[in-house]
Amino acid sequence: MNLTRIRLALLCITPIAPLAARADTLSLEQCVSIALRESPDTVSADYEVAAAIARKHSAFGAYGPRLHLDAGIQRWNNEFSAPLFGLLPQYCTSCVWDPVLDSSGNPVQTKDAKGNLVNVLKIQTDNLVFRPQVTWSVGVTIAQPIASLWTVSEANQLAKLGIDVAEIKRKSAQRDVAFQVTEAYYRLLQAKRMAGVAESSVEQVTAQVNRARTFFERGAVARNDVLRAQLGLAAAQQRLIQARGGVTLARGRLATLMGRSPDSPIDAMDLAGEPPVAAPILVDQAEQQAVGTRFELKEIAAHIDQATAGVRLAKSKMMPQVNAVANYTRATSSLLALPESWFIGATASWDIWEGGSTYYGIDESKAQLAQGLEARRKAEDMIRLDVRNAHVGVTTAAEAMDVAKHAVEQAEENFRIEQRRYESASNTSFDVLDAETQLTTARGQHQAAIYDYVIAQSNLARAMGEKHPALKAAQ
Repeated sequence: MNLTRIRLALLCITPIAPLAARADTLSLEQCVSIALRESPDTVSADYEVAAAIARKHSAFGAYGPRLHLDAGIQRWNNEFSAPLFGLLPQYCTSCVWDPVLDSSGNPVQTKDAKGNLVNVLKIQTDNLVFRPQVTWSVGVTIAQPIASLWTVSEANQLAKLGIDVAEIKRKSAQRDVAFQVTEAYYRLLQAKRMAGVAESSVEQVTAQVNRARTFFERGAVARNDVLRAQLGLAAAQQRLIQARGGVTLARGRLATLMGRSPDSPIDAMDLAGEPPVAAPILVDQAEQQAVGTRFELKEIAAHIDQATAGVRLAKSKMMPQVNAVANYTRATSSLLALPESWFIGATASWDIWEGGSTYYGIDESKAQLAQGLEARRKAEDMIRLDVRNAHVGVTTAAEAMDVAKHAVEQAEENFRIEQRRYESASNTSFDVLDAETQLTTARGQHQAAIYDYVIAQSNLARAMGEKHPALKAAQ
């Protein structure tokens, strides 16, 4: 029954191995390079830079003239027309209207200033069209800003600073992605090492099961000794299943950070031996370097420049707006409109009083500037704290790695002694399994300490504002 369970457990864990065999083995530099191209964070940062450049081009267009076209066509319910008629003295410029009527009562003559009779000229037309049923007009206006060029200049400076902010954010996103991929890369290696430790544990416990079964067949130990060893093997197999599951999860996280599907067949190149322990840098030096190189402070500095430009922009809005204007219009020919007309001139507008909205906009911009200065001071403190935490992490990880290394040596010796004692019937399988568990734990802690130290070094480099070696190679 126990052998059947063991076979079932082995069948459950064997399908995991071929995945790693089919995976593409990539170096850290290759993984970072892929992430910089395909990660959603870096791609989004690229789009943000493109949007900032587009805003700059849009702001620059305000320097030039604005060409505006107005056009329209209307169909009325009917045309507007009426007869035009009247009575005018013929060939008379100084006539007094004193009409002489005919037999029908219509005026036929009038008198001039000297009293002479002058014939009356009768004017009458059929319907004159004052407005056709269909009317249309087309007008083109060109306006060139003059006094508002100051406002345009400040808006362009603000847009240019927006590009700087977007570029800094992109570099910050690249740095964060590079570190996250680096950490995930080493966590995958760590998970593989832990799975290797678990495999070694299964092999050692399997050997103990075989040894206990041999001793039982010889009558040297009781059956419960064999059962205890088999229980230890089941526990070791459970640890191996969990460890291999951890490898799958770590591989999926790395692929996701690279911008690929979690089930992408990728693998990491293992480290050659233990990493050398670097000489620790002084905390004060690390903090000073971080304050001078961290992208967060550069971004805040760019925001402060934006706030300064925002103050000038708000002040410029209080000036009058003057534009040079030219217009040409062509419309339906009728008695109510000329067929063509044009003009040149200038327009000016000035909001003399608008409830203080522009004035208080200046105060708002000044408050944002002061807020940026306070944010810079807070960011410097947080960066110093980040560097200290990373520095402590490197120091403790180096010490933990050294302690774990010696613990493995002691656990190996203890396991060797317990095996010899078992062979001489001086202990039981419980003692051997306990020593093997201590050895597996020590090996696991050693492997974890190795990669914790490597990750802590990368974290310190990030905190100090250094460009990660993998990022340098990828670029």
